[in-house]
Amino acid sequence: KFFEKGLAFIEDIEVNFCEKLGTVLANDEILQTDEGIFFERGNFPVVKKKMKQWVLKITKYAEKLLEGLDSLDWKKDIKEIQKKWIGKNKGFVFKFLFSLENDVKDNNYIEVFTTKPSTIFGVSALVLSPEHHFISILTSQENILKVNNYLDQIRRKSNLEKQINKKKTGVFTGSYVFHPFNKKKIPVWISDYVLMHYGTGVVMCVPSCDQRDYEFAKKFNLKFINVITNNNNYDLNKNTNNTINFMEIKNNLNNFYFINSDFLNGLNFEEAENKIVSLSIQTKKRLCH
Repeated sequence: KFFEKGLAFIEDIEVNFCEKLGTVLANDEILQTDEGIFFERGNFPVVKKKMKQWVLKITKYAEKLLEGLDSLDWKKDIKEIQKKWIGKNKGFVFKFLFSLENDVKDNNYIEVFTTKPSTIFGVSALVLSPEHHFISILTSQENILKVNNYLDQIRRKSNLEKQINKKKTGVFTGSYVFHPFNKKKIPVWISDYVLMHYGTGVVMCVPSCDQRDYEFAKKFNLKFINVITNNNNYDLNKNTNNTINFMEIKNNLNNFYFINSDFLNGLNFEEAENKIVSLSIQTKKRLCH
């Protein structure tokens, strides 16, 4: 019945597979060690592999599930993880072109989901989830060893560790994509703060508008592009060594307006959002959502 109603489908999903037991194990049944991954109750080896799995479309019931979370006496961090798993988000998907052997074609692109399309001119990097299938395509020959070493480290972490651990880690792929509007080259990184099951498994790293992006960009010395300001002369470039009040930005979006953003300059968030959505549809730089 679920299948008939479009609420269940089959998809290739990365799972924890125990060859000895011939079964898939849940994340809370495995132990991550320096020697590898093991089943907690028998110390049997576990490998990460893709298998066809039935998937339930829980996003169809996202509203009810989110309402139910409010009644639970759980820690805030755990509730936040649950919200991400439920996956209710409205947003936008941009196409970022990239070149293969110095050849840029319209079908060489990566899809990037964002809930704030108006911040497109503040992108310092694209950051891929370690499980993203484009990693093999976008990793340069010079960076293969560094990327593989990083991915090996990440595989030893559980999903819960990846989400709760506040320390930012990452590795540069050695490749670049092109900004959809000004065609500037944007570096492509990999980090476990990006989750494969969220959006398209890639995020636009916009340090001036997101706390996690700010921390990531600061750690790896990525270029900061300040794209918002307010009457208090908010300026990211003058505050890169201090704490930015991102909650103030989030709670007072329309008190901020855009700078260094080409045709969005002088607009507040709502105005900029409407303009970027309209223009993106007209020029086919937007895909869906």
